[in-house]
Amino acid sequence: MDSNNQTISIEDVKLPPGYRFKPNDSELITRYLIRKILNNRPLPTTAIKDIAFYDFDPEQLPIGEFSAYCRHKEAYFFTQVVPGRITKSGGQWKVSGPDLQVTVGAQVAGSKTCFVFYSAEEEERTKWTMREYRVNPGLTLYSQNEILKSKIDTYVICKVRYKEVDENLNLSNDDHTFQTISIEDVKLPRGFRFAPTRTELIRDYLINKILNRPLPTTAIMDYIDFYDIDPHQLPISDKFLAFYRDKEGYGFTQVVPGRTTRSGGHWKAHSREMSVMSGDKVIGSKTYFVFYSAREKERTYHWTMHEYRVDPGFMVQAESTDETLKSKIDTAFVICKVKYVDFLKFPPGYYFKPTDSELITDYLINKILNLPVLYPIAIKDIVSFYDLDPEQLIPIAVFRREAYFYTKVVEERRTTKSGGGCWKASGQDVLIKRGDEVIGFKKHFVFYSAGERKSTDWTMYQYRVNPGFMIPANAPNVTLKRKIDTFVLCYVCKGDYDNWSNDETTSDQNEETIDDEPSQSDQSKSSKSDDQS
Repeated sequence: MDSNNQTISIEDVKLPPGYRFKPNDSELITRYLIRKILNNRPLPTTAIKDIAFYDFDPEQLPIGEFSAYCRHKEAYFFTQVVPGRITKSGGQWKVSGPDLQVTVGAQVAGSKTCFVFYSAEEEERTKWTMREYRVNPGLTLYSQNEILKSKIDTYVICKVRYKEVDENLNLSNDDHTFQTISIEDVKLPRGFRFAPTRTELIRDYLINKILNRPLPTTAIMDYIDFYDIDPHQLPISDKFLAFYRDKEGYGFTQVVPGRTTRSGGHWKAHSREMSVMSGDKVIGSKTYFVFYSAREKERTYHWTMHEYRVDPGFMVQAESTDETLKSKIDTAFVICKVKYVDFLKFPPGYYFKPTDSELITDYLINKILNLPVLYPIAIKDIVSFYDLDPEQLIPIAVFRREAYFYTKVVEERRTTKSGGGCWKASGQDVLIKRGDEVIGFKKHFVFYSAGERKSTDWTMYQYRVNPGFMIPANAPNVTLKRKIDTFVLCYVCKGDYDNWSNDETTSDQNEETIDDEPSQSDQSKSSKSDDQS
């Protein structure tokens, strides 16, 4: 692991397939950015480069230098913020979500904000995204030093990435021979961990396992009875957690009928099967599952799993028609990536059912003002809410059959990019009051599928803050007004409004007009989720 006394050159870090620079938020703040600002301790590695980041359009950045240890078209930079975050060409990084706190224990160490790049020539959103990490200027240790405060206010880490990139570009299945390295012998500096892409999992690990070839490392547990036991009984030991991201594990196993454990719990698919590519070839697939316990007979919310399989057609074509090989593929030898998501546990009979007034005052307003919320995991941040079909939203969500999201509103036709479906308004704005004061509005929408061109059983309520409630008429705040006008909270569900408490809500008409037809929903993951696996 990394030393506190010297910086490890990135050229000296030897990584087997599947390992890469994947620091968590707290590591970026405490191990890299704070040390850079203080300049009193070495950085763990030279993995983050110094650059005048905001001078360049993203395609001009030296991202190719990171290809050996980051995901494709992903890079990390130290830089100083410039006014407006405008590049020399006239392009601009625009905020695409609220500031999120980065905590270490009970202390707020810093924050991160998501940005999207808008090109100067086309003046439209691109596929380049960026997360900007800042140190909390209120940290007691630095608050009395004016020079440090000045550096903290301007010095940041930028993590830039090209969204929807083909991460499997130029990844052929040839010339990948390994000598297995024990996981204990892989020396990882701070910020590096086992975070393989889906292609690496199938190409470098699963196929080699099926063919009984050496594996790159022993990072994937050889635990054949994965589906026999409940996930909390899995041997995700501290030994493995030191090399993974938080509370996740990888294992080779064989599928059992129904994916039912001995206790009677079972893994239930919560998404369609997705193809895994290597170059232009389909080499396998992955499917997302959620664990349902036998005792509660309902989704646990805590345990999720991605199951990776080899494509039989690819294997038979690549390795001839060996009958033994066919048998091994047919018996469903797979890799399971299991993750524990530490949600707040409600007592039996209690659920997250906020009133309209609570959604406005305790969640949406606090989010706009970057203030803490009581139950932060209940409502997810998602920039692309209106780009996705409802079925794609639910795997990101916390709750069964319904989901809550913060997003930015689009005023034009709310057509999804993934399937061409559309959210259509079904009624007028409904006033949300606290006493006699109007604090916000909600509007009902119904989802229409692209192929059938008729309403589905998915519905959505969009919540907005009343600008007049937050901004007094005699004290205009243009920046805050812009955030209020564009930032909304969306509640999406399958079925009707499901007995919400609406005694506080009144409308300028007696009833909200709602279609007679019903409505519905199913990462973190990963993710995108940000999940690269």
